[in-house]
Amino acid sequence: MMRALLALLVLSLVLGAAPDTQPPAPTAGATTPASVRDIDGTPMLGANDLARLLSASKFWRSDVRKLLLRAPDFRLTLTEGTPFAVLDTRTITLPTAVVSRGGELQVPVALLAALPQDSAHARLVHDEVARVVRAAPRGGFVGAPRVQVAGGITRVVVPCERAGAAAVFARGHARFRVRVPGELIEALGDSLPEGGLVLDLRAAPATDAVAFELALDAGAQSFRLVPGPGRLTLEFATSALPGGERFAPAPPTGPHALRMIVLDPGHGGDDAGAVHGDLKEKDLTLALAKRLAPELQRRLGCRVVLTRADDRALTQHERAERANRERADLVIALHVDAFPSPRARGVRAWVAPATMAEPERSGARPLALLPWRDAAAEYAVSSRALAEAVTGLLELRGHGPVQVRERMPVALLGVHAPGLMLECGVLSAPEDRERLASPEGLARLASLIADGVLAWARDG
Repeated sequence: MMRALLALLVLSLVLGAAPDTQPPAPTAGATTPASVRDIDGTPMLGANDLARLLSASKFWRSDVRKLLLRAPDFRLTLTEGTPFAVLDTRTITLPTAVVSRGGELQVPVALLAALPQDSAHARLVHDEVARVVRAAPRGGFVGAPRVQVAGGITRVVVPCERAGAAAVFARGHARFRVRVPGELIEALGDSLPEGGLVLDLRAAPATDAVAFELALDAGAQSFRLVPGPGRLTLEFATSALPGGERFAPAPPTGPHALRMIVLDPGHGGDDAGAVHGDLKEKDLTLALAKRLAPELQRRLGCRVVLTRADDRALTQHERAERANRERADLVIALHVDAFPSPRARGVRAWVAPATMAEPERSGARPLALLPWRDAAAEYAVSSRALAEAVTGLLELRGHGPVQVRERMPVALLGVHAPGLMLECGVLSAPEDRERLASPEGLARLASLIADGVLAWARDG
């Protein structure tokens, strides 16, 4: 017994004396950006700031003018007057020499690209817009937009690392939304410049991204996205911009009276649709429709019918005929996508082309003869507003990235009502597939779609 107690005592002393192998947690100062200064045309960063951002200890050897920065997972040696740095045992060539200013070494910002990217600490990146070096999240950083007004053009400059992947997912004047990949790392400003086309600007977290929502002056006629190194620039003008795009027409104002909604679960019978393992699109769309119907009935107080309530095949003519016979005020065709690449994910909505359409007039409509196939085009503007309301909410609630496509989908051919075809996820994407295969995931998806329809019905 005494021997066992003695062994436990020795073991506890050994373990207690063992060094801590975990890197120290970054200090609060490690998250504060560091200013960059130009020295002879080269962006430079002070060594003290570099050490702070790396949570590194500093060791200075005045006899050889060397500074050793000992970070938790690597060592960096800087020598005054030489265009080199030593990262552990590897020599890095710098664009200019390390210099001393005010008793502190100044290091070319280009050194940051050579630092380890798999460190336990956040990456250090040069924010050229704000002229600072900051610790960036793993998914990339997004800075606060800077709004500038000059020469009749309003520019919104967003510091970010992945400007090329930014996308507009709502392009109306009242709600212009753009998705910028990354994490928002600073607060938005409290004011906007006078005389510009941006009347309001807000931000909300989205899936691996930030969604900026802008309210624009009705005089804005065109916009364009200009990706660049370290920034995304949105330009808005009262005239046509070269390579610019038009805004979506404004939908009719006021709430929509919804008495009847038709849900159209895609595929059925011998047509399984997209398949992944045991999951079939025809089963998922029907399961989703059966969850969505009571959500819409409860929230909107309307009737909801399904074009099919079981596993049967229907032609598009039969689907459209059912919707028209029920005098639908809204039709939602539910589908699921699949792609060869597992990286493709998110939600897509397809609507009749609205960009060149005129808003529907309120009240009684004059008699117009449209080809059967193009009946849904009469409601193109409202349908796009509906698509943006639904997909915008899905984006903000973690189901993105989302897209709205203006191309008449087969699922709306012959439908005489506002409507959209909603691709509710991608079976080939693991995250989407897990959500679609789960009863809880389908229930949440149904709830979010209903929220989007409710927002559209109230706001017009």
